[in-house]
Amino acid sequence: MKSPTIQLLEPELVALIESKDYRQVRDALAILEPADIADLLESLEIEAAGIAYRILPREMASDVFSELEQPMQESLLDELGDERSARVIEGLEPDDRVAVLDELPVEVATPLIARMSPENRRITQAILGYDAESVGRLMTPDYVRIREQWTVAHALEHIRRYGQDAETVHWVYVIAPDGTLIDDLHIRTLLLADPEAKIADIMDDQFVTLIATDDREEAVRAMARYNRTAMPVVDSLGLLVGIVTADDIADVAEEEFTEDVQKLGGMEALDSPYTSTSVKDMVRKRGVWLVGLFALQLLSIGVMGIFDEQLNKAVVLALFVPLIIASGGNTGTQAASLLVRAIAVEEVHIGLWWRIMRKEILTGLILGTVLGVMGVLTVLMLSAIGFAHTEHAHQLAMTVGGAVFVIVIWGTLIGSMLPLVMQKLGLDPAASSAPLVATLMDVSGLTIYFAVAILLLSGTIL
Repeated sequence: MKSPTIQLLEPELVALIESKDYRQVRDALAILEPADIADLLESLEIEAAGIAYRILPREMASDVFSELEQPMQESLLDELGDERSARVIEGLEPDDRVAVLDELPVEVATPLIARMSPENRRITQAILGYDAESVGRLMTPDYVRIREQWTVAHALEHIRRYGQDAETVHWVYVIAPDGTLIDDLHIRTLLLADPEAKIADIMDDQFVTLIATDDREEAVRAMARYNRTAMPVVDSLGLLVGIVTADDIADVAEEEFTEDVQKLGGMEALDSPYTSTSVKDMVRKRGVWLVGLFALQLLSIGVMGIFDEQLNKAVVLALFVPLIIASGGNTGTQAASLLVRAIAVEEVHIGLWWRIMRKEILTGLILGTVLGVMGVLTVLMLSAIGFAHTEHAHQLAMTVGGAVFVIVIWGTLIGSMLPLVMQKLGLDPAASSAPLVATLMDVSGLTIYFAVAILLLSGTIL
């Protein structure tokens, strides 16, 4: 969403570009943050955006480019041409550079990599060698290394000299001669230490690392667990190969949360932001699930067909089918949503299945009792006002109330156990979405309803 300032600047900037008053354009952009400039560029026609981007100071241009949405990045690279595009990509931080190249078509990315300096090409190709969902893709090789035999004064002088090229200097990393990580130190520790003290004397030999091949969700969990702004990344031998910083983790956390929410809504996760997703992709992502859920709903028709004779004898039973379906679907959806989130933040795992089941059964008993009583009272009230007329109102009320009681307990079990089962099978628990659980509850809920009806109403209504 554009800020009011951006909305006011947009027509003014367009006018300045059209009048070729580029100095004023540069001055107007210089007072803005990179994220705001990115929003402003995305609101312009691509030709005007290209002109405005070329005018930006070099040190600001890279920050702005990394804030742009992926479709806009591609369009801007096309507008800038091969030579200028290569310089733009090379000017990005290594992790941002890889993120952009990863989204570009191979035929576009390959020439851009070839135009880089040998050192940047080596770094970029090394990061691209990791799996797209791994920690290795998030890391940057720009960090400060120090040695344990140095003095604190030597280390601080080293930070002053090389820290400007680092992603962050909040944390510095102590490495052995072979590149193995042996400790990490917060900058506060160095600043408050005796300048003549050895680094080895202020080390605590306690540090937490990420493995380059770990899933990137592990980085999100570790950063939150240890409340760190940066974490070291090592390879299988313990060699320090990079660091991951909080800004990258924030982006990943947002992407993963968005993906889980979309899956919980009963669809495949979108590969790009909503506004830049084509109708074709939208139909594909949503249509597959809808077709599958539609097919599952056919089972509900089958259940209704099986109990067709009972429905013909007691049409009044059909009046309460929506209530039955809603009770089961809502209960199952609640439980599934709670468990999916609990799994995502590692509050629970499959080993706790019995503890979870016991809690859900107790919860279901209480909720089932409350909703069951409401079901009984609803039937009695509707019968009293003539909306659901029957001579056996009390038996019908007990049938609806009893069915709701059983269905609510069943819904809590289905909703809580399905995500755990999917995790055990190596599937994404978020795929046990609300629509899927609701559909399963529709089928099983109707079966329970008619089974209870046959049990309690045979010889009266049936």
